Amino acid sequence: MAHIPDETDRQIIFLLQRDGRLSNVEIGRQLGLAEGTVRKRLERLITENVIRIIALAEPAAFGLTTRVLISIQAELGELNNVAGLLAKMPEVCSVNVITGSFDIIIEVALPSSDRLLSFLIDKVSSIPGVKRTETSQVMQVVKHPCDWTVGSAGGSGSSFIPALPPGDQIVPGAIVIST
Repeated sequence: MAHIPDETDRQIIFLLQRDGRLSNVEIGRQLGLAEGTVRKRLERLITENVIRIIALAEPAAFGLTTRVLISIQAELGELNNVAGLLAKMPEVCSVNVITGSFDIIIEVALPSSDRLLSFLIDKVSSIPGVKRTETSQVMQVVKHPCDWTVGSAGGSGSSFIPALPPGDQIVPGAIVIST
């Protein structure tokens, strides 16, 4: 059975979410732990897929300034295949299988809205099993998924974790929590 993160794990994760470049020594200093304790806990958290350490690129920095959400209705027998093929497309930032009147929702980053029509026709609609799409352009992102912090969800929040000050953002190299 996988280890359930305790309060110390949550504190380590929270500090890394604020600054993914913190050293084990600095984390230990801030939490009153030995460097070896921090190192072992991080190794376990990574090995058990509780956290991943990644560099998060901002699509707009690469000229991909048009963000779009596309809801897709698929034939149920083709759902996994459709989702898998969408996930392989470089324009697709995320693929989520959902409930409701649509089966999949994807987030796409494109260089311009002019490229959206060709993406829909040439790529999405050419996938066997895609029945219908609905597109919404993202006007503003208020909170990124990477801005979620341990303790943000109700019920099992940590008393250690304060709210982020207004305007505070996760720095490059931040920890992203996998669910």
